[in-house]
Amino acid sequence: MNLKIKCIFHFGFLLIPFAILAQKNATNLDSYKKTKMLFSAQKDPNLFKVLSYNVYEGFRKDSIYIKAFQKWVAEKGPDVVAFQELNSMSKEKLVDLAKGAGYKYTVLQKRAGFPIALMSKYPITNVVKVTEGMQHGFLYGKIAGYHFFVTHLHPKDYQKRIVEVDTLLKYINRIPKSEKILLMGDLNNMSPLDKSDYDNADKMNLVLNSERNHPDIKTTNNGAIDYTAIQKLLDADLVDSWRLFNTVYDKSAPTQLRQHKNYTRIDYIYLNEALKADAVDATIVKDDLTDTLSDHYPMLLILKKAK
Repeated sequence: MNLKIKCIFHFGFLLIPFAILAQKNATNLDSYKKTKMLFSAQKDPNLFKVLSYNVYEGFRKDSIYIKAFQKWVAEKGPDVVAFQELNSMSKEKLVDLAKGAGYKYTVLQKRAGFPIALMSKYPITNVVKVTEGMQHGFLYGKIAGYHFFVTHLHPKDYQKRIVEVDTLLKYINRIPKSEKILLMGDLNNMSPLDKSDYDNADKMNLVLNSERNHPDIKTTNNGAIDYTAIQKLLDADLVDSWRLFNTVYDKSAPTQLRQHKNYTRIDYIYLNEALKADAVDATIVKDDLTDTLSDHYPMLLILKKAK
């Protein structure tokens, strides 16, 4: 946590003004405190922690960033890490990354483009890699009794994201609803559950200006943010884990790495109804490292370990 944030908690007279400033930038400072609490040194063997992280073009291919992540994730100790944008990462490099952080099991979806991957303390079985019909595809694996789906939806076009979600749901719906299912990743689409946080002139001006400046970006439908892709997941009885435990809006992008104000929550971990009762907590992970390692913050979900 940087000094500016610390000041809020040490000096009461700074609390209100800075809280107002934080609200304008859509940053929930409680996420920093919650991150520290949930990643405490105490390890509970009855908990299962899942981290999903878009690591910005393979840590920008920089060994300094990779080593910083290895040290960080080794200290935090999530049971499973789901990666998006693991660019320029071979199977061998992923194995080395995992070993350096204390993980034994890895799966890389593909080598080219913007790969998806899993890194786990437990064996990854029944692996399915889908690369056709989607911009980045998805990766499936079964880990410790959980069905993991990791994806990275189309970055520019809401209509293409809708088609990709339909593809995902075809696979997800093949699994009995009594099984424990997780879907996670950078979905590049805002959620209808956050609609009230986006229904303001400042936010809509940012969204519409982005479309005007980048004609290939399609976020709105008839001048309004299109939530269809995420609504389809909700209609399929998938639960937004962050919304289970958080009521005050927080952004997952951008981080301090980017200076634009077009805040958004597009990084998710969904769980099905069969897993909902096992959910303990969830947060957008914010600390000194995640402020600048990527242009997205990671998502953390904590579960009671499957019996």
